[in-house]
Amino acid sequence: MTAPKLIPCLIALTLSSCSVDPSSAPDRFAVKVLTIAMFEIGDMTGDIPGEAQLWIERQDLAPKFEIPGADGWLYCNDRAHCLALTQMGIANSAATMMAVGLDPRLDLTRTYFIVAGIAGTPPSLASIGSAAWAEWVVEADFSHSFDARELPDGFEHAKFRFGCSEPWCEDRDPFGFEAFQLNKQLTARAYKLSKDIELASSPETESYGRNYPAAPAHEKPVVTTCDSLAGSTFWHGKRSSEWATWWVDQWTEHQGKYCMANMEDSATLLSLKRLADAQRLDFNRIMVLRTTSNYDQPYPGQAITESLWSQPAVSRDLAVENAYRVGMAVAEDILSNWTDWE
Repeated sequence: MTAPKLIPCLIALTLSSCSVDPSSAPDRFAVKVLTIAMFEIGDMTGDIPGEAQLWIERQDLAPKFEIPGADGWLYCNDRAHCLALTQMGIANSAATMMAVGLDPRLDLTRTYFIVAGIAGTPPSLASIGSAAWAEWVVEADFSHSFDARELPDGFEHAKFRFGCSEPWCEDRDPFGFEAFQLNKQLTARAYKLSKDIELASSPETESYGRNYPAAPAHEKPVVTTCDSLAGSTFWHGKRSSEWATWWVDQWTEHQGKYCMANMEDSATLLSLKRLADAQRLDFNRIMVLRTTSNYDQPYPGQAITESLWSQPAVSRDLAVENAYRVGMAVAEDILSNWTDWE
């Protein structure tokens, strides 16, 4: 691309008005759908599934590109459906997605991205196995923090906005990665395509959910829309959940609703945003899906240590299964109707 064309492209907010023509690089592999998983258990196939295994086994995804800097392979099939495994945490996710996005063998300019992973949720918003498509992804780690035992007057939570002398202030310029808003229309379309998918559930998780007073925890899992809070600290507790609700509400100007706590999404989105700014992909084609593997707090009367370590053993398996079922409903529509989606 010559300099006169590059300059207006760099100031474009999305690729909608400034796409890289894939035909200009005929040898690059054009990916139609890229599923992004965060962890795997043991081998990539044939044992206990993490977030990647069901996609690889059921969609015949095979190692195609070993990605330098990504600590692993990109798995693809002949439908141009691929999967990247980031490994857990903010640092891993950022490094992996930048490596994938900058690999010169890949054409991601028309790719749809589906983050598909598991998460914790407040029992007032969802039950184990429920799936949520996000419109907002908010960063959880970047903040000031007091010792919770020494909170000054006026502070309800230990963590507060970076650069502020009070819990929140509006006179601080953001650093650009605290909150990301995804394509609202695409999120709605993903929800519409998947809302009636039959979800896996179990009597064990339903019985456990009835320990909580909130009705959603008593019910079977559903597909819904609500938002993602991402940070590498695996926190747990009712007051932390209340902080998460407040934090997402503040950063989204009261538009977002926290419901899925995870460890990677803000880093994934920051990497994809910078790649979009560099004309490597279209930020409007990103979807974030999380499914509930645990409640983010104990039920009344339960010790917090018991809550963290003794939630039903099948919970993770249900969340992994439902992330595949719900995410694949959207991926299948894209792949089967590519001329409409392209």
